[in-house]
Amino acid sequence: MLRALRHPITGALCRLFLGGVFIYTGVPKLLHPAEFARLASGYRIIHPELVNLFGITMPWVEALAGVLLVIGILPRSSALVIAGLLAMFIAGAFLALVRGLHISCGCFFPLLGEDRLTWKLVIRDSIMLTIACQPLIWPSSFIPRRRE
Repeated sequence: MLRALRHPITGALCRLFLGGVFIYTGVPKLLHPAEFARLASGYRIIHPELVNLFGITMPWVEALAGVLLVIGILPRSSALVIAGLLAMFIAGAFLALVRGLHISCGCFFPLLGEDRLTWKLVIRDSIMLTIACQPLIWPSSFIPRRRE
């Protein structure tokens, strides 16, 4: 089992999946930062004065980390950023659900419309966080290493 987890093909699949998801979710948010900021403010975690900054910067972080992970440039760092984002998303969703907020998650906005925040989202993000551990622990790349 450990050999399969360390295998470069497993690493490539994990990187392509996670990076692809973050590109797929980040790029549309880049095109609609005000709407994304409105959805993010629904969580009632971010100070109102910082919501617009969050709405502008978060999609860039998502998309850039996804692109770097897919390409294999700084795979460990990219996986760490994505793992941190997923941990933040899980914590935010957990807090919103515990407080009884009935909001849209904003995850795949605007591609899937206003998807409601549910416990399934927490489970889905937890699974993706587990997948992010593979490139974090055993980084691999399509780009060959330089010989010294």
